[in-house]
Amino acid sequence: MKKGLIIILFLFSLNKTFSQYFNNSPVRIKENFNKEWKFNLADSIIFSAAEFDDSDWRELEVPHDWSVEHKFDKTNSGRNAWLPGGIGWYRKHFTIPETYKNKHIEIQFDGVYRHAQVYVNGEHVGNQYDGYTSFYFDISPYLKYGKTNVIAVKVDNSIQPNCRWYSGSGIYRNTWLTISDNLHVNNWGTYITTPEVSQEKALVNIETTVENFRGKVKFELTTTLYNSKGNRVGFATSKINAKLMRQYTVSQNIFIENPELWSDKSPKLYTALTKIKVDGEVIDDYQSTFGIRAIEFDAKKGFFLNGKNMKINGVCLHHEAGVLGAAVPIEVWEYRLKTLKEFGCNAIRTAHNPASPEFMDLCDQMGFLVMDEFVDKWYDNVPYANSNLKNNFFNPSGFGDPKFYLEWQKNYKQTILRDRNHPSIIIWSVGNENHSPGNVRQNAGLKTYASFVRTLDPTRPVISGLERYKDENPSKKVNKILETTSYMDIIAMNYGEQWVNEIGSRNPDKPYLSTESYIYFNSSPTKRFANIERLPWFDVLDNNFNMGLFLWSGIDYLGESKKFPKLGTDCGLVDFAGFRKERSYLYQALWTDKPVVRIAVYEGDADDFSTSGKWGWPPMHESWNLEKGKAYDLVTYTNCESVNLYLNGKKIGNKKLSDFSNWIMKWKEIDYEPGLLKAVGIINGKEVCEFELKTSGKPRKIHLKANKTNVIKNEVALVEVNVLDNKGNLVKHLESDLSFQIKGNGKIIGLSNGNVYNTSSFMDKTSKKTNKGKCLVYLKVGNKTEDLHLTVSSNTLKTQVLTLKVN
Repeated sequence: MKKGLIIILFLFSLNKTFSQYFNNSPVRIKENFNKEWKFNLADSIIFSAAEFDDSDWRELEVPHDWSVEHKFDKTNSGRNAWLPGGIGWYRKHFTIPETYKNKHIEIQFDGVYRHAQVYVNGEHVGNQYDGYTSFYFDISPYLKYGKTNVIAVKVDNSIQPNCRWYSGSGIYRNTWLTISDNLHVNNWGTYITTPEVSQEKALVNIETTVENFRGKVKFELTTTLYNSKGNRVGFATSKINAKLMRQYTVSQNIFIENPELWSDKSPKLYTALTKIKVDGEVIDDYQSTFGIRAIEFDAKKGFFLNGKNMKINGVCLHHEAGVLGAAVPIEVWEYRLKTLKEFGCNAIRTAHNPASPEFMDLCDQMGFLVMDEFVDKWYDNVPYANSNLKNNFFNPSGFGDPKFYLEWQKNYKQTILRDRNHPSIIIWSVGNENHSPGNVRQNAGLKTYASFVRTLDPTRPVISGLERYKDENPSKKVNKILETTSYMDIIAMNYGEQWVNEIGSRNPDKPYLSTESYIYFNSSPTKRFANIERLPWFDVLDNNFNMGLFLWSGIDYLGESKKFPKLGTDCGLVDFAGFRKERSYLYQALWTDKPVVRIAVYEGDADDFSTSGKWGWPPMHESWNLEKGKAYDLVTYTNCESVNLYLNGKKIGNKKLSDFSNWIMKWKEIDYEPGLLKAVGIINGKEVCEFELKTSGKPRKIHLKANKTNVIKNEVALVEVNVLDNKGNLVKHLESDLSFQIKGNGKIIGLSNGNVYNTSSFMDKTSKKTNKGKCLVYLKVGNKTEDLHLTVSSNTLKTQVLTLKVN
């Protein structure tokens, strides 16, 4: 298709209230296509045929992950959490009315893992090999209007392992059916930028791509902007003479007075409503959400958002959610992101693949900065790949997979088009840990991929998460780092904090970003695994040009496990269930201004790191149920000037934060005595906060707390289950066996206690042991306005019932 560029014709501002017009659009239908699929974990080409009898197949609703439904087996790969892959088929019967015969109809899949082959009425429509990239197909020519149609999707995840972490298997994200006019705005067809931003005025540029299958036609394209309150704040219109089978990119500029700026603290969003009119009649409309914000990357001062210098307090996240696998309801991500916000996290790295569209929307709405990453490794000669991995590790994100070279442009482009309007995204990453600094092949690929991304979106910097590779002479290492990062817009490095000072002194043209960092230990310039007790965060604070970091990792994740029965990697600040760990409170002290103090107990010598993993944390816990007659090392995490420590009302001592350069305030050999251990934070001589550890008794009661008490149909609710003693203290030192039952409008879709070693089937929805006194229930509300009743019981505890009101 040829492309024409139509420049803005005129614009002006209006002030009317935004209605829910688009959600009830009479001209463009976007229907959720998740229900009434049929599934079979088997393979045959006859499954693609329209006439095939699938009446005995399992009926389900997508998103669906079949791997997580199986038992853990140590003969499977630890990289996939000891769960199998396989080949599965999905089929769905549906009808398109005769009245839509002359419409443009698309099927969209937000994520299928992996190698999706799509058929409609027995005809092959297309393939999508990569398992993380969203994709869509025009299925208009394949449909039978007014009759039953069959869409069949083959999903091939049989080559195992094919990813360095748990991928899941199946149609694990949402599906959509869109019906529009033959003259329409393309899917992901708006590109909204804010080239001029100030508190007083902002210039919004909207480029809209329109596709014409209607014939020769004159049309008008209008764009109306609405602020976060629903008020109309801008309007533009353009007129185009269109020819058949052509695309037109229409550019419009709209000035907004006194704009509401998007930021991590105040994530204000705007809506652009685009309409296409022919002879005054609206024939298509398209809604886009965007934010007005200015980002700047300064070689000497680091990162600026809307003119304000700030640090990036980031974490890396994978795409699954423990017992739920890869098919994660958006309410679960909202719960988890709120937890990250609690301790001051303001940035997410989508490691190492595009996240779901709903996840990106949440980042916009909740005020997270995002490093949007496309792939893991893009060829198989990685630094630590052994011969087995090189031969058998087929990663759809590129690692060892020749398909990457055939599809990378398509996949990168689809992700950029889908995500480019998100104000949360501040950086594109073309890949992670491809090879060592200075590697010729890596440099060539990086140059190619980064240049391609810049042609699609020149408004954001492009980087890659550079692997540090082997220890060597620091000066030579920095030479190689600077050589490779010359193809990036920012010096981006995984685990490279120990060279930050030299990099800064030798490269005055770019700021630095730690794209991946240990959460506790640091390295030396000559030894990676030096286990130096100094958080990499202090390298951020000590260097103005160091913009920030992304910790590995924010939340524990499935896979990348080396020894059964460990199901995943537990180096996160938050566990599988979404519960905060002790370590998260140190980052709360570092990343927030509100006074905080917290106590943890070392399981051994506070200065012995022999049992601490490279990505780990010294073993510790928050429990004051210990062995009498022994002394224990403690730590207090605080941002207060000093801390007083008390045991059963007796003052043990006072320590000043200024005496601990790494903010790890240790208390050595404190004699254990049951009762109350209390830390009090002090600022300017005043007690401003406190934290208590109490010796708990035996389990006596169950306490239930839902993330919301009023829910709506088809929503997912989360219920925290705590086991308490007779004084209301959480019983962390003992496990309790709990049973679960649901009545009413819904079902239990998962039970989690956050334990990475718990190999009981994730499909067990009726029983779970507590871990540290807690577990979490995931409830899926049905499609009726009928209340939901969760009953939690135990042989030794009083049964508790929680009722959720369904609206």
